[in-house]
Amino acid sequence: MASYDVVVIGGGPAGYAAALAARQRGASVAVVERERAGGACVNFACIPTNILMESASTFLDARELDVMGVFSAGEQFSLGRATARAATLVEQVARGVEMMLRRQGIESVLGRAAFRGPNSIEVALREGGTEVVDAGAFVIATGSRWETEPIAGFPDDRVVTPDVVQHMVEAPSAVLVLADTDGHVPFGAEYAALLATSGSEVTLATSRESLLPALDADLRPAALDGLAAFGVRVLQGARAVRGNDRAISLGTADGDVEVQADLVVVADPRRPSLEGLEVERAGVTGSPYLSVDQACRTNVPHIFAAGDATGGALLTNAASHMGEVAGTNAAGGEAYARLGSIPKFLHLTPECGWVGIDEASARQLGYDVMTGMADLAFNARAMALGARTGVVKVVAERELGQVLGVHVVGPAVDGILALAAFAMQAEIPVAELAGMVQWHPTIGESLAEAARRAQ
Repeated sequence: MASYDVVVIGGGPAGYAAALAARQRGASVAVVERERAGGACVNFACIPTNILMESASTFLDARELDVMGVFSAGEQFSLGRATARAATLVEQVARGVEMMLRRQGIESVLGRAAFRGPNSIEVALREGGTEVVDAGAFVIATGSRWETEPIAGFPDDRVVTPDVVQHMVEAPSAVLVLADTDGHVPFGAEYAALLATSGSEVTLATSRESLLPALDADLRPAALDGLAAFGVRVLQGARAVRGNDRAISLGTADGDVEVQADLVVVADPRRPSLEGLEVERAGVTGSPYLSVDQACRTNVPHIFAAGDATGGALLTNAASHMGEVAGTNAAGGEAYARLGSIPKFLHLTPECGWVGIDEASARQLGYDVMTGMADLAFNARAMALGARTGVVKVVAERELGQVLGVHVVGPAVDGILALAAFAMQAEIPVAELAGMVQWHPTIGESLAEAARRAQ
C-alpha cells in the first residue's frame, strides 16, 4: 500500500497544475492517469487542434503572399501531412509533461482509480493488477470527453468526435459539424474551418440562437463572415433530427433544412469523465459535475476538484488555474479561484476572442455601461499583417471605471486578450488602461484606443 500527502486523479492541465502546486509546498504527491500525461488538452483537444489550425491559417496566408511581394508555393493543403505533424508535436508535448512531473519528484501511476473510502483509492494498473493508495487529500481532475449521439437514419459509425479528424489523411467530401456548446467557446467552429480548408463542403450547425453568444453582438458578424470566407455554411438555431446515407435534416424555426454529409463531427459539448471513479464511496456529491467552492473544495473537506470535472467554462486555462488553487489548498495552503477574467479564444481567420462579459450582459446585470471601439483597419500593424477586418471593444462600468469585458476580432488576438485579462485580474480601471504606453506599431495599441473611447 502506497501513501502520499496528496493524490491527484487525472494528469491533464488541472491535474498536473495541482500536483506541481502541492509539491511546491513540500507535499509528497502522486498523479494517477489512466491514459497519457497531459490529458485531453495535450493529446486530443487544444494542442492538436491549435497545431492543425495553425497549418490551415498558414495555408490561407500563403495564398495571399504575392500581395506582400512574396512568391511561394501555397496552392495545396494536405490534411494528411498536417495531421502527421500534429501527432509528432503532440508526442513531444506529452513527453514534456511527463518529464516535468518526474523532475519535480512527483510519482506517476498509470491506471484507473476508484475510491474505496474518503482516504483511499484502488488503482487498476495499466500493466495489470491493482494497487491501493492512501492520501491525506485528493484532487479530482479527471477532465471531460466528447460524446456522440445517434442521428436517426444516419450510420452510427459516421458520427464521430474531433479526435477522429486529427488522424485523417484525406477530408470527406461533405461534413456536418455540430457545435452545441453550453454558452462558452464553440470549438466546432475551428474544426469546420479546418475541414473546409482541406476541401470539404462544410455545414456548421448549432441548436443555440447564436453560435457565439458570449462574443459581443457588435463583433459577431465579422466572426461569422470569417467562417463564410473559409467556405463554411453556418446554421444557427438548427438541430439534427434525422438522416439517411448521404444527408441530414436539421430542424429550424423556419422548417427543416437538408444538408449533404458523408460525416458528422460532434464537437461540442463535452461530458465529465467521472465514470468508474465511485466518488459516492468517499461521500462526494454532485452530478453530472462535481460541485466546489472558491477554494475548489468539494463537500468533503479534504477532497478537492478542478477543471472540466466541475463544469463551468471547460477550458484549459480555467482548469490550470483551478488546479493550482486545488493543489495549494490540498497541501495546506490558502488560495481561491477567480474565473471571471478567463480569456476565451477561437483560432479562426480572423481570430476572435473575449474576456469578461459583453455589453448586453453588463446592462442586464444593472451596470451603468460605457463602451469604446477601435477599428483595426486603421492600425498600422494590422495593415502590415494584411488584415482586412478587425475590431477591439472595451466594456466598462462608468462610476468606478471597472473593465467588465474586452472583445476582439482580428489578427494577433491572443496578445490583446493577454493584456486585457491581466488588466481585469489586476483590477486596473479603464482610465489607466487608456493611458497604457506600448510599442508602435502593435495590435495592442488598439486596446488602449478602445479604452480611451470608453471614457
